[in-house]
Amino acid sequence: MSDLRKTLGVTRGTALMLNIVMGAGLLTLPGLALRQAGEQAIWIWLGCALAAAPLLAVFAMIGRRFPDAGGIPAFAGNQFGRTGYTAGTFLFLGAVTLGLPAVAITGGYYAATIINLSPYVLGAGLVMLATLVNFLSAELAGRVNSVIASALIFVLVVIVVLGGYAVAGGVPSPTLQSTPLNIDTETCAAVFMMIFFAFTGWEVAAHLSEEFRNPQRDLPLAMALSFLIALCFYLALAQIVAMSGLSASYEAPFVAILSASYGSWAGVAMAVTATVMIFANLSAAIWAVSRMVFSCARQGLLPSTLAITSAGTPARAVMAVLVAMLAAIGLASQGILPLDTLLEYAGQNFLVLYGIGAVALFVASDQKRIKAVSGIAILVVLTILAMRDAWAMLYPVALVLAAYALDRAVKSRV
Repeated sequence: MSDLRKTLGVTRGTALMLNIVMGAGLLTLPGLALRQAGEQAIWIWLGCALAAAPLLAVFAMIGRRFPDAGGIPAFAGNQFGRTGYTAGTFLFLGAVTLGLPAVAITGGYYAATIINLSPYVLGAGLVMLATLVNFLSAELAGRVNSVIASALIFVLVVIVVLGGYAVAGGVPSPTLQSTPLNIDTETCAAVFMMIFFAFTGWEVAAHLSEEFRNPQRDLPLAMALSFLIALCFYLALAQIVAMSGLSASYEAPFVAILSASYGSWAGVAMAVTATVMIFANLSAAIWAVSRMVFSCARQGLLPSTLAITSAGTPARAVMAVLVAMLAAIGLASQGILPLDTLLEYAGQNFLVLYGIGAVALFVASDQKRIKAVSGIAILVVLTILAMRDAWAMLYPVALVLAAYALDRAVKSRV
């Protein structure tokens, strides 16, 4: 038997999607968005939500009609062959190898509020410790993800309650009275991509569809409910930061907000909690990504040496993930790829990947309604990408071209 167990309904599916989607990036994104876009940031959060809506519909349709545990890359492969699968895989790996270092640096900034060291040094330390956990207890690292994700949601609830109370007595934010998107197009697009990183994860519905008891009914409901709940969190956190009068510590905004309102002990508690949460999140993420690297190596998409195991652990794949993450942190420390840029490029890669998924759905279905929804999603993605600086698009384009070249090379050897 190779079928997955069908254990998910609406409630459990919603909870699982919230655990997957609401990541540690939320601990820094509201502050970074405020620094770049000021009071206009709230409108970009809303814009991301509007753009994500048709993409969520695409994921729900893929999950209901083409259930597969392989996700968007596998679905793209079904429609466009090995090149489609490879391109989707490379785009995903290209996103996480920037997004995870950004999460680590976020942990470094929170830790730096109580430890007098560079946030980049501390972020690198978190990555190395998380990698060590994978060598000592890979099984534990893999299982810890769901527990930590649930705990993160609890922490975010506490932040919303305490942060909301802290800013409630202040001067009302002018954010919602501002003219929407009164900033230049390039800045708007850059902040959009950065914030969009928070709207990634629902594509995992394509992985989970086989585990729903009734995917036709329950999968779309779970996606819609998780999206609405997450959006409430996002807007609440963004508004709390906007109303706080924050003028520094944008990378770790909630330490500054809680310290100012409740005393230094609250800031220390926030810093310790965030650092521990991010460390645990990194441990689980390195476990997951290293297994994907290992799988790609076995399929010939990456060097075969990365498929070598040691005592049942894909040690070389784990080390490859470590090296990639440390390299990104090093570039960030030199100002070549700052924290906000890492998140921006990671979000951009996910958006391109989602666009490929929408194109694949458009090709796969003959139903007018599905073609209409996927067509809207494609138009949304193309419109947003058209706002980007051409240089910013080189990264995903290079990954897609690498996938094409690899596929051609494999075919030439056959």
